[in-house]
Amino acid sequence: MSRSTATTGPDAGKRVEPPSILAIETANLNGFPAWMQRADGSWLSRLSPGVPARRVNSLNVFDPQDDDRLAARLAETQALYARHDVVFHLRHTPLTPPALTAHVDAMGWLSAGETDVWIRPVDAGTPAALRGEEIATCSLADWLDAFVRVGGTRPETVAPDAVEQLGAALARIAARRVCLVARAADGAPVAVAIAVADRDLLGIYDLAVDPLVRRQGLGARMVRACLEQGRRLGCRTAWLQVVRENRAARALYRRCGFEDAYSYHYRFPPPDG
Repeated sequence: MSRSTATTGPDAGKRVEPPSILAIETANLNGFPAWMQRADGSWLSRLSPGVPARRVNSLNVFDPQDDDRLAARLAETQALYARHDVVFHLRHTPLTPPALTAHVDAMGWLSAGETDVWIRPVDAGTPAALRGEEIATCSLADWLDAFVRVGGTRPETVAPDAVEQLGAALARIAARRVCLVARAADGAPVAVAIAVADRDLLGIYDLAVDPLVRRQGLGARMVRACLEQGRRLGCRTAWLQVVRENRAARALYRRCGFEDAYSYHYRFPPPDG
């Protein structure tokens, strides 16, 4: 990890041993399962035909030293994706072998999807204060209904097919899944979030707030509610992923005490092959 402590938030100065990159990466696998996967040493191919998300349609490598026969293995992996009609991406993290990076650089592969992984201590926050909304856990079915009613994380995420795919993916989570919904006084959902407790790590996913009630602190209260659920489940470190261009989300998570851990992006062949 790039940092040895996490020192922002109410308990600034408190030493927290950060998790390894591998621990977070495996928590990411557990928190959003792919439809299919194939392991080749530390090379793990994740495939979800029909699902647009790159994180469940990409090659992940978890050992920087695992570069034996890399050209042949890469070609075999690309053929695997082609057979399943899935667009191939290499998810490039600090665990990606440098030799593999050099190989795709030499072939002129492109880059996209710059994303940061941020962490913070679970127990350094305060309970989520209620300001007219009730934040509570719920079933996955109720959460999906609320996700649609608040507008999702982006307009395309609430299309019927996208919601069906999201529900199927969330239903496959074997770790402890926590569905949270904030409701107004009349019972209407105004915000949602998913948290996944895996070992001592708490991943926070799919935080969405109704556009009509944004900029009122509800997003921060949802984060604190996730942290409180993680504390109850024995988690020590919360983590999340935030893309570079999402300025609003980045500002929110900074205010909530999240710090840099590492970054990743995707590599893929140019359209001309």
